Amino acid sequence: MTTQGPVHLRWRAAGAAPEIETFADLDAALDAVEERWEELQHQAPQILDARKILLISTEQLKAAMVEGEDEDAAD
Repeated sequence: MTTQGPVHLRWRAAGAAPEIETFADLDAALDAVEERWEELQHQAPQILDARKILLISTEQLKAAMVEGEDEDAAD
């Protein structure tokens, strides 16, 4: 699921202005979300394309992380 980069990860920490981190492609952004999920899950993370158009919403990320946890538990 590689999308042409750059891809942006945007999140909001405790009412502050949104923070944005840029990645080379979608896979790299998803890896970062997975690694930092404990921190990001309560900060409305979203993944945006190069034009900053929404690619993956907070709800979609939550669903993917829950699905990943279920797969890990089954192994």
